[in-house]
Amino acid sequence: MLEKVARTIERYGMIRDGQAVLVAVSGGVDSVVMLHALGRLSGRLSFRLMVCHLNHGLRGAEADRDYGFVKKLAASMSLKFAGGRLKPGELKGLKGFSVQEAARVKRYQFFEETASKYGADVIALGHTLDDQAETVFMRFIKGSGLSGLSGIPPVRGVFIRPLIEVTRAEVEEYAKRHGLDFVEDSSNRDPRYLRNDIRLNLIPFVEKRYNPRFKETVARFASVISIDDEYLWRQANGVLPEVVVERTPASLTLDRTQLTSLHDSMLTRVFLLAVEILKEKSDLYSYHIASFLKIIKGPRPNASIVLPDGLSVVREYDRVVLSTVERREAGPFDYPLRIPGATRVPEAGALVRTEIVESAPETPPDRGLVAYFDLDGLPRPLRVRSFAPGDRMAPLGMKGRHKKVKEIFIENKVPKSRRPVTPILTAGEEVIWVAGLRRTEHYKVGPSTAKALRVEVVEMEGPAGEEPTGGEPKEGKPTGGESRGGRPGGGGTSRSSRALIK
Repeated sequence: MLEKVARTIERYGMIRDGQAVLVAVSGGVDSVVMLHALGRLSGRLSFRLMVCHLNHGLRGAEADRDYGFVKKLAASMSLKFAGGRLKPGELKGLKGFSVQEAARVKRYQFFEETASKYGADVIALGHTLDDQAETVFMRFIKGSGLSGLSGIPPVRGVFIRPLIEVTRAEVEEYAKRHGLDFVEDSSNRDPRYLRNDIRLNLIPFVEKRYNPRFKETVARFASVISIDDEYLWRQANGVLPEVVVERTPASLTLDRTQLTSLHDSMLTRVFLLAVEILKEKSDLYSYHIASFLKIIKGPRPNASIVLPDGLSVVREYDRVVLSTVERREAGPFDYPLRIPGATRVPEAGALVRTEIVESAPETPPDRGLVAYFDLDGLPRPLRVRSFAPGDRMAPLGMKGRHKKVKEIFIENKVPKSRRPVTPILTAGEEVIWVAGLRRTEHYKVGPSTAKALRVEVVEMEGPAGEEPTGGEPKEGKPTGGESRGGRPGGGGTSRSSRALIK
């Protein structure tokens, strides 16, 4: 077994000459044997050891026993010992994690902090070939994809697994041959945990009935898959920056047109990489991926799915937004339009500026964030408000025929999330402008116009609650809703942020 461990270390380049290895020892047979084996190999392979152990505080006296055992074991080998204890309730501070998952997060965090504190180059974990088989089988049962079926990597960053090609039977035989003492975690025999049930019941059944070397077969299977999987992930890492069009701390916006050009295998990995950027830990399975693919390829221009751990995916025409923030509809707003002056619309993150001019373009633009109207002909009052169901207008060029504002939104591919915050200008009871999209056929500037009203929508400077620099006092009160940012007219602030992808 010792030679097998040495070959594994060499094959995967786990430890280099002169490096310091932090050995994570729980006190169980696997980690005790790993420490003993590394101790015997340390002189031959020229590396030095130190020991660490974290008491999670979950098993009372038994956990205290394990802590004391590992501390004494390190002392008996004249090795430095670094121990840690979690405070009561510390695991509950990790929202979205089960107790077992939270314990794992804290454990790995402790390992990395300890390695950094004492100058260790790598951290050795005691996973065996049996752990590999159990992990792959467990993920298969849960519905994992190719990456999950690749199993536990022998090396991941600073973490190494010298026993990953050694069976638990070989570990136990080694411990017996060398008279090694160890402690047993009683929770490892609790069949209520899926991994334990697989280890204690399912794998023995398969070995007895179908394949006595089932664990070795599964481990080889995982090793073969991992080769292809690693290549595909490298390709996906190169593709992701090309499909990201916007990045915020809580969201990633992807270009759907580019996504649909990808093979499903690459599309899946780009999705998972995007999720990883937003959420370090997220339990996604094949059915979540299938839902994502359905949104990307489906005929519905607006669709959404909710994923575990507070994640959501929203398709808005050719934009696909992955977000960790709960999306809420903006409340309605309705403000009197200040003429001349500036009217703040914090719900849309916009400022509506007006001025009275004596001349206007001969052919005023229909679309855009600037519009001109014959001031004297406009009914009163003039207001800027949010979209209301049933809104209609007579768009420029349609000779007075009316059209639903909802249809205008759809034709211009305005996402549903942007429609409630798109400013709409009304004169009396009539919709005369859907900002950035269409203006009315009526009240056009012509040769007989004495005064023209110029209206422009600009992005508000600073937070919604601040007065813009040089702006006029705000006028009017909203009818409800919350203050929120964003650019009016559908689309938000669009800027390339590939450099921000990490």
